[in-house]
Amino acid sequence: MQGFIFKDFLEFANKRLGNAVVDQALAQCQLESRGVYSTRQQYNPRELVTLLGELSRQTGHSGRELLQSYGQWLFKTLVNLPLPMRPFDDSFSFLAAVEEGFHKEVRELFPNANLPRLTCERGGPHEMTLEYQSALGLADLAYGLLLGCCDHFQESVEIQRESLAAGGTHERFHLKRG
Repeated sequence: MQGFIFKDFLEFANKRLGNAVVDQALAQCQLESRGVYSTRQQYNPRELVTLLGELSRQTGHSGRELLQSYGQWLFKTLVNLPLPMRPFDDSFSFLAAVEEGFHKEVRELFPNANLPRLTCERGGPHEMTLEYQSALGLADLAYGLLLGCCDHFQESVEIQRESLAAGGTHERFHLKRG
């Protein structure tokens, strides 16, 4: 997993949970990186899971809740990256372009990036199905990113989740714009 994600997650956790909580969690976890991340370097994704578990234990927030909240935060970070992307009018047009637009750009910048595979299917102007697949099992993060996307475009979208495999590695999200 890209160091950029770890650095951004620590910034999120510090702002939402406090520096003392994050420092204590880092001290409790036996992380190979010791909690020091370089933006361009790759790290074991298990470090994020370990850190999430410790933050959950310390705060009483579920790992799922923390990951979804981080996904909403992360969307704001990602949408503001200086990538050459066309402007989008709504969440559905943005989501339909993620795989061939945003992910393509990220892969050019970070060739070793382990990005999820996303496929979108429109069911008319107000409905979309998005399928998420990743060995990392971060479907809760994907759900948070979807929420962040809808917030960004100031749209009311109902999202239903359907698990297609255990461990959050393959999920289908049904989106319906109100």
